[in-house]
Amino acid sequence: MMSNTIHSIEIRNLWRKYDFFWENLKPDVNILIGINGSGKTTLFNIIDAVFMADLKRLKGYGVEVEIHMDDGIVDYHPKMNIADLKRNLQQVKYQKISTFDVPFRDRSKAGKEYSQLYNELHTIVYDIGGPNPSFSDYRLKATNFPEKAENINLRIRTLFETVDRLFAKTGKNIRIDPHTNHLIFIDEGEEIPLYKLSSGEKQLLLILMKVFLMEEQPYILLMDEPEISLHIEWQYKLFEEIRRLNPNCQIITSTHSPSLFGDGWGDKLVFVEDLVKGRS
Repeated sequence: MMSNTIHSIEIRNLWRKYDFFWENLKPDVNILIGINGSGKTTLFNIIDAVFMADLKRLKGYGVEVEIHMDDGIVDYHPKMNIADLKRNLQQVKYQKISTFDVPFRDRSKAGKEYSQLYNELHTIVYDIGGPNPSFSDYRLKATNFPEKAENINLRIRTLFETVDRLFAKTGKNIRIDPHTNHLIFIDEGEEIPLYKLSSGEKQLLLILMKVFLMEEQPYILLMDEPEISLHIEWQYKLFEEIRRLNPNCQIITSTHSPSLFGDGWGDKLVFVEDLVKGRS
């Protein structure tokens, strides 16, 4: 069985000029930093393409990849077929969080409150029986599996306490409306639906929901510049809160913000320039 902890990442023939070697990854938090144009997003896209078994993207980069994990190696080379790549990934639990609030192209038809970020948040909260787990699916487990109801409700309370703690300065408290069964926020007695949250609030809630739905299982969590739209205090507490919701989650992230590594995460920093070597 493949463990969900990465020890090293090797990407060869990057842009046909470079090799990339990231060794000794930490089991908890790994922070990649570098100037714009240094290749952080490209590297994250390649890692994501491997774990998503996206051969089209990988062939476009023309790279060879080896990801060393506890119990084996996930590898890719240009002649590999998708069946072999998926076989390598069978036991790997992986999640990428993208949090850019990009409007829909048909936003005028969807309504002014809709955006890509809101659509993703709405799906993860309300979608039932979809391809990915949702908060509504998780709540239904308390009904379908009564023996698990106590633990499920305890975890939901923990999630709500986390959200309330982070939203404390805005005065908002998260609730489930007993009449509509919808997730809402209360601000000085006024009900705030999800679409009325700010981009930063929606982004933070999306991150917390996705980590919560990992159900404390070992996961690899990839986040490219998660600080975008987040208040500086949220940036400062982000890793701590993620690790509290899922202490078995290995975070791999890139950032421009020093606030993300200001609270005891300084030893997790890696400079992208130190990982990329020219091909001889």
